[in-house]
Amino acid sequence: MYAVVDIETTGGSARTHAITEIAIIRIEEGKEVDRFQTLINPGRSIPRNITTITGITDEMVADAPSFNEVAKEVFDLLSNAVFVAHNVSFDYGFVRQHLLKSGYKWQAKRLCTVRLSRKLIPGLYSYSLGKIAQQLGHHINGRHRAMGDCDFTAKLFKILLEKDQEGHIAFALNARSTEAMLPPHLPRSSVENIPSTIGVYKFLDNTEKVIYVGKAKNLKKRVREHFRGNTHTGYKNRFAEKITDLKWIECPNELISLLVEAREIKANWPRYNRAMKRVTLNWGIFHFEDQNGYGRLSVGRVGKWARPVSSFRSQYEARQTLVKMRDEHMLCARFCDLQDAGGKCVEEVHGECKGACIGDEKPSEYNARLTKALDSLKINGSMIIKESGFTPDEQTIVLIQNGRYKGFGTAPIDADLSDFSKVLEYIHTGYDDQDMQSILHSHLQRNPNTEVVLYD
Repeated sequence: MYAVVDIETTGGSARTHAITEIAIIRIEEGKEVDRFQTLINPGRSIPRNITTITGITDEMVADAPSFNEVAKEVFDLLSNAVFVAHNVSFDYGFVRQHLLKSGYKWQAKRLCTVRLSRKLIPGLYSYSLGKIAQQLGHHINGRHRAMGDCDFTAKLFKILLEKDQEGHIAFALNARSTEAMLPPHLPRSSVENIPSTIGVYKFLDNTEKVIYVGKAKNLKKRVREHFRGNTHTGYKNRFAEKITDLKWIECPNELISLLVEAREIKANWPRYNRAMKRVTLNWGIFHFEDQNGYGRLSVGRVGKWARPVSSFRSQYEARQTLVKMRDEHMLCARFCDLQDAGGKCVEEVHGECKGACIGDEKPSEYNARLTKALDSLKINGSMIIKESGFTPDEQTIVLIQNGRYKGFGTAPIDADLSDFSKVLEYIHTGYDDQDMQSILHSHLQRNPNTEVVLYD
């Protein structure tokens, strides 16, 4: 038994928007056995842009039942049936959320007629519902209305049932299949072929433009997690609908994956990475001098024009770095924004502070230690950072020249790296900026035993 479903809504998010119309056609053994359609009062105003598309107005739904009033009938129609829809994640997410709010725990196997059409009717120039109908010589009576779209989706599904000679539908319904959870236009083979290794992945749209970049310790697992479960937000729905291809770059270790992720984000400026276009280094340590001449440190947000002495991915990471600087260089907790109360700082009480916070230490003496602490945030000189390679016979090397990141590469495990000029032969040049510096500095801070080769 199949239940073909189409809904109209007030927006794209199942959590924050509501259904305005629902249509269900039940199909058994290739024949229609029942159909249901009703407008739904969403309990809120319908946005003008939605009315423009669907033609459904506030006046039309004013006397319509709420979803709660028809929930039992909807639940009964969907029970013991495979849920079928065009871009199934959208409709399924809304219906499941609305049934749950009405007190019905429901889930079902799903089939997406977009994905099935791409497999069973290859070569169409578009797989939107209206364009498929046009190419197959059909006319949808009531486009963008629940029953109009549902009626053609049911006709399309019958065509797909007849064309499925290789068991695509049976495979999609297999409990181990992730078919229904994948974006409608992303081939299953793309996800099946991705390795379970460290690396960076990129989602592309139909123009081959990169729209999202991410990194993972396990590429296959992370990519699948993007679409696991139900898509409840308008953002995720729009994102999933745009994905038509997947590419990846395998990396030998965590440090290289961070550098590659930053490089790919800045090179492609992906639409759906949002704030990650700066690798989310949104927190920084700031340095200023107070009216008495004492240098002070604080943790704060990094704005567009802000110039922190170092940037971090999280407030916690920035604050922990500040704590470490305080402890290693005997800085005052008050002057590091780690203690709000006035008077003696906690470290002074325990004998770990020289008393600058209460005037017992001159600004010049305190600031000399603070300068050393700030220097510890910077990468100075020329060096290479050595990390593991893809095989035991190779290693990755990250080159820093005169404090600036120059790039990374792979070298044989027994390569002579003492000659700086020969090291350059292994390096693929990269660009240096605050983000790259912060990635490298954070890596060295978190991994103090990292093997480093220094050059004069």
